[in-house]
Amino acid sequence: MELRIKYKFDPIFETVSLLYCSTQKVDKEKTVELINAFGVDGEKFYKKYYKVSERYIRCFKKYMVRNEYFDFFFRDEEEEFLLFLTVLLVENRDWFQDFTRVTDLEIRSLAAEIFQDEGNALKPLERKLQPQLQEEKEVIRFLSNLDLEDGLKWHLMEFLERPVYWISILLDLVKTNIPAFERALSDMEKTLETFMTAYKKHEDQQFLEIADACAPGAVVYPSLAAGSSQVICYTQAYQGIFVQYLVRKGTSLDEKKERLIARMKALSDKSKLDILCHLKRSSKYNLELAESMHLSPSTMSHHMNVLFACEFVGVEKKDGRVYYVLKEDTVREFVDNISELLL
Repeated sequence: MELRIKYKFDPIFETVSLLYCSTQKVDKEKTVELINAFGVDGEKFYKKYYKVSERYIRCFKKYMVRNEYFDFFFRDEEEEFLLFLTVLLVENRDWFQDFTRVTDLEIRSLAAEIFQDEGNALKPLERKLQPQLQEEKEVIRFLSNLDLEDGLKWHLMEFLERPVYWISILLDLVKTNIPAFERALSDMEKTLETFMTAYKKHEDQQFLEIADACAPGAVVYPSLAAGSSQVICYTQAYQGIFVQYLVRKGTSLDEKKERLIARMKALSDKSKLDILCHLKRSSKYNLELAESMHLSPSTMSHHMNVLFACEFVGVEKKDGRVYYVLKEDTVREFVDNISELLL
C-alpha cells in the first residue's frame, strides 16, 4: 500500500500536542543545543522557526479550556506518556464518535502492545495479537519489566487501573479543545502560507522511506505543534514543517558544505559514531540496538533523529520487523565530499 500524504494538519494530533506544549516552560538554551546537534546554527534556527511555534502555542492558550484532570495527562517531562496517549488516540479515531463499547481490557492490551513493540509495527495496532492484562498482578509484572523511570511506571499504573475512565476524560478534553486549535490555526493562517507552500514542494524521500517501512499505507500529515519532529505510529505519521530546514539537500556548493558540516557534527558525537559502528557489523531493530548501546529509548530516539536527518541510517523490513541499517552510500558520499573540497 502506498503512503497517503495530506497537506493539512490532523486536529487530534495537533490538539493533543498543543495541550502538552501549553504546560511546558520554554528552555531556549536546551532547544538551541538540540538543534546544534544537526549541524545547524541553533540560535538562527530558533529565531526564525521556533518563534513561529511559540506564537502558535500562545494563540492556542488564549482559547484553551482546562479541566480538573488536566495535569494527570499533561505533566512536565513525561514525553513517553504523551506519546503513548497520542498513539492511542490517533490510532483509534472512532473513539471520538463512540467510546461506549470499549473495555478496560482492550485498552490495557493496546497499552501493552505499544510499550512492548520491538520494531515490528508492520500491521495496524488493532490487528495484532495482544497480551491480556486482566489482573493487577499481571499489570504490575508488565510495568516492572519496562525500561522506564519509576515515576512514569506509577503514573501508568494509575492509568491502567481505570483506563476507560481516564480515556473518556481525555477524549472530552481533546474534543473541547479542538475549536481552540482551529482558532489558533486561523490566527496563524498568513504566517503559515509560506511554510506550507514550501512543505508541499519538499518531498523528503528519507522520511517517506522510513514511514513506508514502519507503517505501510500510513496517512502522513504535516505538523506545526511538533514543528521539528517526526513521529511514526502504526497507520499515521507526522512530519514537522520545519524539518526540511534542518539538513539542506540541494546541489549547490553552499548546500553541499552545509550538509557536510551537519554530517561531521553528527560523527563528532561518540554515541552516534558508536551506533554507526554497531550497524556496520549488522542491522538491528530498535530495542536490540538500545540494549546493545546501553541507552534509554529517549536518548536513542534523539541520536537516531540526527542520524536519519543526515541520511547515515536507513531502515529495512525483515522477518516481520523494522531494522536500522547503515547507509554505506552516504558514508562514501561523505568521504567523497571531503576529498572534493579539501584535496
